[in-house]
Amino acid sequence: MVGNEGTKLQSRRYEIGEILGRGGFGIIYKAKHLELEEYVVIKTPDKYWKDDSEYNRYIAQFKQEAQKLANFSSDSHPHIVRVRDLFQEEKTYCLVMDFIPGKNLFQLVKQRGTIPEAEIVPYIQKIGEALAFVHGKGVVHRDAHPGNIIIQPNGKPILIDFGIAKDIIPGTMSWGREVIRVLLLTNK
Repeated sequence: MVGNEGTKLQSRRYEIGEILGRGGFGIIYKAKHLELEEYVVIKTPDKYWKDDSEYNRYIAQFKQEAQKLANFSSDSHPHIVRVRDLFQEEKTYCLVMDFIPGKNLFQLVKQRGTIPEAEIVPYIQKIGEALAFVHGKGVVHRDAHPGNIIIQPNGKPILIDFGIAKDIIPGTMSWGREVIRVLLLTNK
């Protein structure tokens, strides 16, 4: 953890805000880019894991996530979260990404119940396109589920969280299974 709400990072470039979530290894903060006056997301490794014997492997995986997202960001897919920066603050890596306003599909289903087919199919098609794009880059997301798909207020779906993405083993169809998994989980 790089600090509490209000902590300034990178020579006062970013200000930490609320915690948006915690994953298996990381903490995700809403933050503000003070010079540009816009919100971003900063993901950091959770300090809880610092004493774990596998911590260095977790850090390497964290940096790989940043590199994979940076690769996707250079070609910019409209349905994949964009990485903006990677830096170290007090020996802690910080991955800066676009802040995606909206709710994830789990939240929408919890709030509204079953989403009508006419609404959900375009979301799944667009996320399928994002997964195909990732696959074309030689990577499989491995965690495509409704919690990692944010639906913006304008209806645009965005795929997030590449924390367990891996390079594709030639001859596999892993990305196709990801699309099927998203379809099944959104129709429960």
